[in-house]
Amino acid sequence: MTIQISIVVWTVICFLVLMLILKNLLFKPVLEVMDKRKEKIERAQAKKAEEERLIAEHQQMLEEKKTALAKEQQKQVKAEAEKIRSNSKKTIEQAKQDRLQEMEQYRAKTAEDHEEILSSLTSHTKKLAAVFADKIISQQ
Repeated sequence: MTIQISIVVWTVICFLVLMLILKNLLFKPVLEVMDKRKEKIERAQAKKAEEERLIAEHQQMLEEKKTALAKEQQKQVKAEAEKIRSNSKKTIEQAKQDRLQEMEQYRAKTAEDHEEILSSLTSHTKKLAAVFADKIISQQ
C-alpha cells in the first residue's frame, strides 16, 4: 500500500469544499434557528417573569382592597351598632318617661280616689253618728 498524493490532495480538497458547503447550507441555518429559538425562549421567560410580577402586584392590590373593604365594613358595622345602641337608649329613656307619666297619673288618680273615699267616709260617719246618737237619745 502506497500513499498516493493525488488522492490525499483530492480528499482534502473535497473535504474542504464539503465543509464550505455544509457551513453555508447547514451550519449557518441551524445556528440561526438555534439563535432565534434561544431569543424566543428568553423573550418567553422575560414575558413570564413580567406576568408573574404583574400577578403578584395584582394579588397585593387585591389583598389591600380586601383589607380596605374589611375595614370599611367594620366601620359601617360599628356605626350601625352605635346607631342601634343610641336608638335603644332613646327608646328606653322614652319608655321610662312614659312609665313615669303613667305612674304620676295613677298616683294623681289614686289621690283623687282617696280624697273622694275619705270625704264619703266622713259624711257617712257623720250620718251614722247622727243616727246612732238619735237612737241612743230615743232609747233613754
